[in-house]
Amino acid sequence: MPVWIFLFLSAAFSWAVWLSPTSNKVFYVVVWGWRITQPLNTWKLLFGNCLPGLLALVWTFVEGKQQFRDLLSSLVAWRTQFRWYILSIAFPSDVFAASVFLVAIFSPKTELRWLPIVALVNSLVALPFGPLWEEIAWRAFALRKLQNRYSRLVSALIIGVYWAVWHIPLWLVTMNHLTITLLLIIFINLVLWSVIFAFLYDRSEQSLPVTILLHATCLMVQNLVATTVLHTAIRVIPIAAAFSVYLAVVIANGWASTSRSGLLE
Repeated sequence: MPVWIFLFLSAAFSWAVWLSPTSNKVFYVVVWGWRITQPLNTWKLLFGNCLPGLLALVWTFVEGKQQFRDLLSSLVAWRTQFRWYILSIAFPSDVFAASVFLVAIFSPKTELRWLPIVALVNSLVALPFGPLWEEIAWRAFALRKLQNRYSRLVSALIIGVYWAVWHIPLWLVTMNHLTITLLLIIFINLVLWSVIFAFLYDRSEQSLPVTILLHATCLMVQNLVATTVLHTAIRVIPIAAAFSVYLAVVIANGWASTSRSGLLE
């Protein structure tokens, strides 16, 4: 079936969960002896993140054993060059560090407080939900489907636009003081990061662990911003988006050049 139907159903399922009314009850899970307590609303948001990946597994299983095996082979393809793992950590970390540095320079009154434990806990809670299942859906399934019909760069941009649209209800229910301008900046930023994700996925020989690590690092960076740059974390967003534009353009240019060279050879 067309990948567009998959994308439509993924959005419909996730939005239905995210936008459904919930109570203020608190639930907990025990992971490796640690008791993690979160409001029901948080678990609802995390579950909505899982649905596209679960749908991708069911979809490929219905398509046939080979399609299912191809998806799983990407999921376990961790044996790739180590530099791609390094870059998956370096790209978002450098953007975060440079953005916070500029905010601290141009806003001297910015209060900085280093709370890595809070960021680490929040990231570990989200790891089995967002990074893992989203990467199964967007890179291991949808991106590869689109690349059968479009160029790698165009496929990455299509996924990026869809990925940003898919996130809008989540941003609306989780972000305070969200304006139209800020929403547009975040939207463009995510489209650009889709190019970076696709580049690393392609260069690492379609290793999903690489993009899962990239996704998890991005999540960690966002949590660090929220816990480090108190009260002015929102100022980091447009600065980080500017760095993301530069990084994505450089990567896309190099990516396109190597693709043309490969065709000429």
